[in-house]
Amino acid sequence: MWLEIYGEPRIRERASQDPSLRAVLEASLEGIYRLLSTWGRPFSLEALVTKSGENMIRMRVAYRTKAERDAIWDRAAEIMEQARGDREVDILCGIYRLIGDAHRCGDGERGEAAGGG
Repeated sequence: MWLEIYGEPRIRERASQDPSLRAVLEASLEGIYRLLSTWGRPFSLEALVTKSGENMIRMRVAYRTKAERDAIWDRAAEIMEQARGDREVDILCGIYRLIGDAHRCGDGERGEAAGGG
């Protein structure tokens, strides 16, 4: 369900062929969505395949400080590690400053980046 809502077509295709990837993405997206919902800031969330071909969960959040950004990213990375468990699945996690007020991604948004895999 989460992948259908927040996944772009290429990552949904990959996940349809890789049950481990799908399971980790579903659990990660659910956990990160809950984290961001309770954090209380406007956000968008997206699972995608990067231009270089890597799997990524991208958060855009209207965080106020770098410390807040780092705290959100740290917690999201923990959620992804828990979802991954002992599975060999690589997914990057990125956080960017949300420009404007949104709840889902828009291609025109830009912001500061932080994070990694």
